[in-house]
Amino acid sequence: MIGLHPGFILIIGAILVATVPDRKFRQLTMVGIPALAALAAFLLPMDINYTLPFVLGNELQYLKVDKLSWIFAFVFSIMALLANIYALHNGSAGEVVAGMVYPASALGVVLAGDWLTFIVFWELMAISSVFLIWFRKTKRSLRSGFRYILVHLLGGQLLLAGVFVKALQGDFNVATLVGTQDAAFWLVFLGVAVSAAIPPLHSWVADAYPEGSITGSVFLSAFTTKAAVYALLRIFPGYSMLITLGVIMALYGIVYAILENDIRKLLSYHIVSQLGFMVVGVGIGTQMSMDAAVAHAFNNVIYKPLLFMGAGAVIYATGYRKLTDLGGIGHRMPWTTFFFIVGALAISGVPLFNGYLSKPMIATAAERANMSLVVLLIQWAGMGTFIS
Repeated sequence: MIGLHPGFILIIGAILVATVPDRKFRQLTMVGIPALAALAAFLLPMDINYTLPFVLGNELQYLKVDKLSWIFAFVFSIMALLANIYALHNGSAGEVVAGMVYPASALGVVLAGDWLTFIVFWELMAISSVFLIWFRKTKRSLRSGFRYILVHLLGGQLLLAGVFVKALQGDFNVATLVGTQDAAFWLVFLGVAVSAAIPPLHSWVADAYPEGSITGSVFLSAFTTKAAVYALLRIFPGYSMLITLGVIMALYGIVYAILENDIRKLLSYHIVSQLGFMVVGVGIGTQMSMDAAVAHAFNNVIYKPLLFMGAGAVIYATGYRKLTDLGGIGHRMPWTTFFFIVGALAISGVPLFNGYLSKPMIATAAERANMSLVVLLIQWAGMGTFIS
């Protein structure tokens, strides 16, 4: 298992699900294959760089591991396992295939060492994820899915153009672009900003995620935006514009979450707000702020899908999405309510829950960088999270 690409393991699982129609076999595959992928991610040796020969003497670095890529790969593979367990009831083989290819592509992004491998998995991530919206099979999900894929294909084309410029410059390795401010910088930045839901490229989250299938929204909440945070950490650390953009995201998302009545749309606005905290950490660019952004991304991959699992269970059982229609749900579904409260306490940063560690780290990093206004604004956003 040592040195195996966890994303490739998930792709093998997707092929098995697509080719073997037996339901029990599919359910076994949905647990066993992601478990193997999680084990493979955990066992990845540090500082390895596996390559394949490519044209003009270049190499495709399809498995490059350092501390940053390892921690994202590990939490992505863990969530791929948990999300597939949640989806065991799913009778749609196509949706199960998408639920394996999607996290596999996110793993491919964070483990890519060259621009070409990075963009291939980035595009695969967009294509596979849209099916998790379309498999809900409603008119709203169909329309939202089309808008989603158009936005992400635009982002992918911008990113591809930036990669092409880097290739013309003879630079094939994924590395920081901060300090260059050339065409490649802006093209790559805009391409990543789409998937990171950075304003004004953010509206797709609240438009698409609430329209995903019951299980699809769980997957969607975990991977695309956090893969984009990884890209920001890898390519744009310390880029100061991200501080302002992150604060706007944190406040904008929480204001709309407070005003929202649709439970999954509320959670989608929360995604934008929580991404804002991470983007602020990346923008500050100190070791503490970067560690805080990574920690908050790790935590978010855990508690945000938990909240979507709870919301999905409620919608599945009651058929209602509006909070005003869900009175007394705690008595009807006590265990679902309990785990939803756990996720809510985590995202609110309550002591003894994981959000309590990462959110104050970001504020402390901003304070040490003498950014008192940033500290105040993200604290307001944090209080808004608790209120909503």
